[in-house]
Amino acid sequence: AGQYPPLVPRSSSDASSFAMLHSSLRALPELSKEGDKILNEEMLAKFVDGVRRFQRDHLGRKSKSKYWPALRLPDVLFSDRSSFPSPLGAAILSAFRIKQTSPWRNFNFDNPKLFDDNVAIIKRMECDLIDRGYLKRPVIYFDATVSEGCGAAERARLAKIASRFGAIVTEDAGDVASGRVTHVVAYDPEEHDAREVVEEEERR
Repeated sequence: AGQYPPLVPRSSSDASSFAMLHSSLRALPELSKEGDKILNEEMLAKFVDGVRRFQRDHLGRKSKSKYWPALRLPDVLFSDRSSFPSPLGAAILSAFRIKQTSPWRNFNFDNPKLFDDNVAIIKRMECDLIDRGYLKRPVIYFDATVSEGCGAAERARLAKIASRFGAIVTEDAGDVASGRVTHVVAYDPEEHDAREVVEEEERR
């Protein structure tokens, strides 16, 4: 019900799409005392646009920031403006909890001086979303064919990369049967490029 099609960021239609979410957040005891200039529909539109742009510019696979690898929150999260409790509502509440214990008064994802604070906001949002069950990072199981086809060292390297990017690597085949695993990685000799091919692509 709260899912909206792409809107022009920070436009009047974008801001108005936050009406129900704004009202439900305003009703929370933690946010009831926030001033009208701090918590309003326009501010929520600006906040979401700021988080999206900050993630695009500083986080993710191609990030060059000192926090690499730092994962982006799924963009679909920001399209659902349903009333609290909701994923976006929980994320915004997390951000306000950071703000309420910080010396700055307003969110600003464009200020380089607040870079560390903004990373902390996104990390807090991620943790709280996971705790509430709104966000699930991948659970990966490496099939035995990976070690057989690529070698144990390569399998360990791949597992380390997956872990660095927030995935959980399980060794328990029972997790596959139970449905806990979200991705199973297997070795396919017909799809596998030779190491010299991979190294050549990496040099490009």
